[in-house]
Amino acid sequence: MRISSQQVFDSSLQSIQQHTSDVVEAQRQISSGQKYRLASDDALAAGLGVQIAWDKSQFAMFKVNQDHINASLTSSDAQLNSINIALTKFQQMMVQARNDALGTDNRKLLGQQAAALRDAVSQFANAKDANGQNIFRDEPVPSTLVAPAVQLETGISFNEVMVTGQDVLAVMNGIRVKLDAGTAPSDADMENIQAVLKQVTRAQVKTGLLQNQLDAATESAEVQKTNVELQRSNLLDTDLATATASLVKSNALLQAAQSVMTKLDVNTLFQKL
Repeated sequence: MRISSQQVFDSSLQSIQQHTSDVVEAQRQISSGQKYRLASDDALAAGLGVQIAWDKSQFAMFKVNQDHINASLTSSDAQLNSINIALTKFQQMMVQARNDALGTDNRKLLGQQAAALRDAVSQFANAKDANGQNIFRDEPVPSTLVAPAVQLETGISFNEVMVTGQDVLAVMNGIRVKLDAGTAPSDADMENIQAVLKQVTRAQVKTGLLQNQLDAATESAEVQKTNVELQRSNLLDTDLATATASLVKSNALLQAAQSVMTKLDVNTLFQKL
């Protein structure tokens, strides 16, 4: 079977066009960093890319929730620490007031100190965050997603700090009334203030536990986010080594095709005969 020069010419032309297209595509991938230009280039990759993009948006939502809870718990921990300090001072003042040698007038002076500490605890318990929301939440405290399949409470409730078990302000105010009257706190009063301190300490322990759970969830979410980003990169981003090798190969094939075309162009009818 004889092959005409026209067939060789057509084949060379098609080869030049194909290799030119390959060179352009490889250059595009390298310059843009994107493996595909259109979703139609690889429908499966495009579909998976959409799923990965949705996963990334979820992790962005998790990060917002994590930051929100972290700020809430940090504020709660600071307020609880202040309440604990005030209650400890109140307890020490009560011990001082039980000294029989103190006298009625001095107990009344301690009553003023008790009122100031009670007011301070009330202010700490009703403090608001930068958004004007109470740091200690109303019940029930809502939960939110901070990582895949991980929900955490968004803070500590006012009731579990100030009301449940013992009404903190009521206990403090009852003792203040006695001191204002020059009366020493009773053994029951000492037990009540100790129970109040334990109640606040339990809230502090819960806050610390939630912070530890949040740290663990945040770390887990970061690992999963990194894996998602790696999947996205492997799926949609240009592999520079592969694209560079493809560019070199396509350039070599293009030059070879151009060389064949050049030889066909310079061939004369006399040379062919």
